[in-house]
Amino acid sequence: MSATPLVRTATGFFQAQALFAGIELGLFARICAAPATAEEIQREFGLHPKLTSDYLDSLVAMDLLARNGSAYKAGPLTATYLDPRRPEYIGGFLAHNQRRLYPAWGKLPDFLRSGESLVQQLSEADFTEGLYADPTRTRHFADAMDGYAVLLGRPLAERYAWDTVKSFTDLGGCRGLLTMRLAAAHPHLRGVTFDLPPLEPLFDELIEKEGGESDLRDRVSYQAGSFFTDDLPDTQVYIFGHVLHDWADERRRALVNRAFEQLPPGGTLLIYDSMIDDERRDAAFGLLMSLNMAMISGSSEYTVAEGLGWLKEAGFEVRPPVALNELSTLLIGDKPV
Repeated sequence: MSATPLVRTATGFFQAQALFAGIELGLFARICAAPATAEEIQREFGLHPKLTSDYLDSLVAMDLLARNGSAYKAGPLTATYLDPRRPEYIGGFLAHNQRRLYPAWGKLPDFLRSGESLVQQLSEADFTEGLYADPTRTRHFADAMDGYAVLLGRPLAERYAWDTVKSFTDLGGCRGLLTMRLAAAHPHLRGVTFDLPPLEPLFDELIEKEGGESDLRDRVSYQAGSFFTDDLPDTQVYIFGHVLHDWADERRRALVNRAFEQLPPGGTLLIYDSMIDDERRDAAFGLLMSLNMAMISGSSEYTVAEGLGWLKEAGFEVRPPVALNELSTLLIGDKPV
């Protein structure tokens, strides 16, 4: 039996940090704009001449860059997802992993002993207020959430039947990229992003970019409020995307119940998260994400069966789960007519 899998796991952070460095330096954005030699990269970014080639060639071996002669260019993944000019850009999401999650995971042994999350260390109010009091942190958070919208917007647009839907609300939708992408994919839809007041200016800013010359800005809007206490928008479909995993079971049930109460008869609730398989054996990403959520907010991921159970308890009729991608599962609950 080879120990190579253990070695690869133990050194996996080498690749993560190589990726993070390329984002932080602006290297990927530069090479997406035009190929460059090692000497040009070393000079433009002020890198050490003895390290530049090793770093760039490591990115080639990781399939993030390609080398043609002495020139480095973007590989397919980089050209698609790490070019800030493209709508598929997820650099903000990856930078969030470096800035916020990577340091937290370095303290995993301490957390496993104490069980004390970052929210518990600060209090939930201080944690939330701190996030939105600092405009830079607010923007970084919105950039990260945009990554989820990029990764899940298209599969959600394609794998749920929107043809009979006229309106929807993305509850906890941050600055609204998912709302805009769904409405752009289905021109008959009207969408609302429902989230806290500090994010509304970022929604207004983003719609200028996403709206272009289309009628999109006439079909999407922002409504500020708390989904725990304020009335929810009057639409046919509600979405909780990567929301329930932020909260303990009691509050998850409360949110699902509120959605049931405020949806019209025949309305639908969509829930997606990185859910855990019911046997808790195979969904390694979901289980590790559950630990991640516990460290950050004191919450967790949950099994598909648990999510379906909350829908049924609230009164929804449930449909079979849908895999949105390799990492996220969609649950669908219909309110009886």
